[in-house]
Amino acid sequence: MKKIKKFLEIIHSVFASFVGIQTNKKYHEDDDYLEKNGFTPFLIVGILLVSIFLISLSLIVNAIIN
Repeated sequence: MKKIKKFLEIIHSVFASFVGIQTNKKYHEDDDYLEKNGFTPFLIVGILLVSIFLISLSLIVNAIIN
């Protein structure tokens, strides 16, 4: 359960980074997590979110064109 919660927090942090609205406190919490565990979870979530965004954008454009 703790890992799922942390995974959801990572998703939230990456999404906040995309939008640019992360608090300074959360930034430092993420920095501490990165120092202890590395950047791999953030990288994976970032790639997934970018992929979802690009696929969604492509589907919207195709729907508008057709």
